[in-house]
Amino acid sequence: MDFKLLMELRHHLTIKHHVPGRIRIKFALALLADSRAQALKKDAGDSPPPFIRNTSVNLFTRMVVIEYDPDVIVPEKLHEALTTEDPARFTELAAEFEQIVSA
Repeated sequence: MDFKLLMELRHHLTIKHHVPGRIRIKFALALLADSRAQALKKDAGDSPPPFIRNTSVNLFTRMVVIEYDPDVIVPEKLHEALTTEDPARFTELAAEFEQIVSA
C-alpha cells in the first residue's frame, strides 16, 4: 500500500465511527475526481493484506467500512494516522504499517 499517497489524499477523509476492528470513513466527493485515488483503489483491491477482514464501499453515502484485525493493527494508531496533521508523525506510523504489511 502506498502510504505516502494515502497521506496526500487523507484530507478527503473523515472518520465517522471507529471501534477496534471496524472503522467507518466518509470520503469527500472530490476524492472521486482525484486521479491519484484510482491508484490507491487499485492497490488496495489487488490483494488486501490478511489482517483486513472485509471492506465495503457505498458511493451513494460516500462511506467506506473497513473491518480489520485489531490484534495486528493498533486501533489508536490507525485513528491517529488518519487524523494527525503532523507529517513526521504520519511518516512514523506509515513505517510501522509498512512493516506489518510486509511481515
